[in-house]
Amino acid sequence: NKESQEYKGISEAGVELAKQRAPEILKILEQAKPGSVMFIGGASEQIRTKSTGRAFGDSVRELAEEEQKDDILVLDYDSLADPKKSYSKIVDEVVEIIEKNPGKKIMIDFPMFLKQFTMTQCLDKEGNSSEYDKELSRINNGDDTARERDWFDNQGKLGNLKVSSPDEIAEAHLRGIERLREFASKSLKNREIIIGLIGHGWNMDALVVYLANHGVADLEGFKKIGKSVSETQISQIKLETDGQAKLIFDGQEFPIELKCNV
Repeated sequence: NKESQEYKGISEAGVELAKQRAPEILKILEQAKPGSVMFIGGASEQIRTKSTGRAFGDSVRELAEEEQKDDILVLDYDSLADPKKSYSKIVDEVVEIIEKNPGKKIMIDFPMFLKQFTMTQCLDKEGNSSEYDKELSRINNGDDTARERDWFDNQGKLGNLKVSSPDEIAEAHLRGIERLREFASKSLKNREIIIGLIGHGWNMDALVVYLANHGVADLEGFKKIGKSVSETQISQIKLETDGQAKLIFDGQEFPIELKCNV
């Protein structure tokens, strides 16, 4: 597939997939409480995660305008990003816009890099396929499902090769989510916050299995879930005003205890 000129790191077909997800994301906003803020904010070191977030934001904004959703406001990347402004200045401007629209449901599409969302089980420090990943591919003839199953089974260890285990990836994601929660709660008080996560399939699967399987991301837990996170699928972290948090994935809800150190 040809790479999109507008969204680096994803194909034209990937952009179309993101557009197909727009009604689903808009529905999340429609069903949220008045004044809720949805934050598309987590991205890994791979540029495609930021690009996918931007494609989501643009598609939802266009759809909301087309359907004349006057109670929904989308602050997209292009309207927020400005190389002349500091990050804190951009945040201040976003908060000011939100405060001026108390009754509206707002989507903030500004994917920022979180080191906790990196793909340490598949990539080396230079961003190339890790030796562990190469060996998994060789053993499984490149079969993605079999590779992931083996990662849950061997917990990131193949002979002398060792990478992050599913448990370690899940716990790192929870620390990343805690960072997003702290950012959002300091800046956006007394509002229900929805964090839209665009993660790599294996990483998100590790998080879902970890939460659904009582803090253990192993092969047995992976088999229980029975379904992997698909491309462009968005998962939600909902942070309610009473301090409760939960992950919503594929229609299922998993409670989260955000007690990790950032």
